[in-house]
Amino acid sequence: MKKHLVFLFLFMFILSSCIPTREIEKLGIINTRGVDKLDDNQIKSTLMIFRFSAQANEYTAIVSGKGNTIKGATENANLETDFRLIPFKIQLEVYGNETAKKGILPFIDTLYRDAALPDSVYLSITNKSANELLMSGTENSNMNIGQYLHGLIEENSNDHQFPRVDLHEFLRTFYNVGKDPILPLFDATEGVPKITSIAIMQDDRYIGNIPADNKIFFNLLLNNVEDQKLELTLPIEPLKSYLDKEENIKIDKDTVNTAFNIIKGSSKTTLIDRENGTFQTDIKLNLELLETTEQIRIKNMKITRLFEKEVEKAIKTRYKKILNQLQEYNADSFGYGAIYRTKTANGELERSEWRKKFPEINVKFNVDANINRHGSVD
Repeated sequence: MKKHLVFLFLFMFILSSCIPTREIEKLGIINTRGVDKLDDNQIKSTLMIFRFSAQANEYTAIVSGKGNTIKGATENANLETDFRLIPFKIQLEVYGNETAKKGILPFIDTLYRDAALPDSVYLSITNKSANELLMSGTENSNMNIGQYLHGLIEENSNDHQFPRVDLHEFLRTFYNVGKDPILPLFDATEGVPKITSIAIMQDDRYIGNIPADNKIFFNLLLNNVEDQKLELTLPIEPLKSYLDKEENIKIDKDTVNTAFNIIKGSSKTTLIDRENGTFQTDIKLNLELLETTEQIRIKNMKITRLFEKEVEKAIKTRYKKILNQLQEYNADSFGYGAIYRTKTANGELERSEWRKKFPEINVKFNVDANINRHGSVD
């Protein structure tokens, strides 16, 4: 038995001696990469890194480099560091505004081809240069902006407020002819980065954006949702008879703001007239009324049903507005083309063919809203 143990330890020692090792203090672990294409067609790569040291468990640093390729830019960034940059833990890639307008597929292809990088890398766009975004707030803070931005996406996607868009999901959507990707769009307000908009992509090119407060409407068409907040502005006129007169002595507003919790929400889209490009999207919502800006007493089912009808109208109006914007951009973020494609011969559809059809499609939105819980609301 002792001989076997001796041979085992000797074998493990020989194997471990064959593996090249690096001292962790000499490594810079890249967790976020910003990509900007410069006027001379070179690529500027801005890297947020973790550096481990004997004095502290870790600290944050930011470096940048230029090159003809992303890998070349990373090698160039190594020239301004005394440690080796390791890209294997990249969590987030940020594309600058002008770069994204020209198309991000070449950079995504680089990510995909690198077997050392995970498919779970999040993708995003900023309305300025990636370098500006990642540098924002670093003058007076030791915060790793890249990790902070990754956390914003993670939190929103985990709460199902914004569809999760990682490398794998983007490529899956891109190659699904008839559907265009969306990405989170970052801006920095007073030095604090935040998700301000939904970046609308036409294939791999950034062509416009829609305010982030519409994210729930995108998510509802792309996923089944639960336990999400929904804010709607409703006309006050149909509800005036049910206002608490003592609490609302002077009402001079045309609208009332409301907040709901979506207990459960789902949608289904069908193509009802292929020749004329007519679709029907059915949306079903079970809601809990959380708040209104004017005090309303909901005493019976009649008032509840009135509320539900106004909610249904407001959601229909919102979807029509978003669809009109998407048709102006000629970017099918809702994926109506993917449904249309299933009804074509052999399930095939040319991108150019759908670009001609999409601006002319008609969608009938049917909304069925049920307020399951309410009570007296302030």
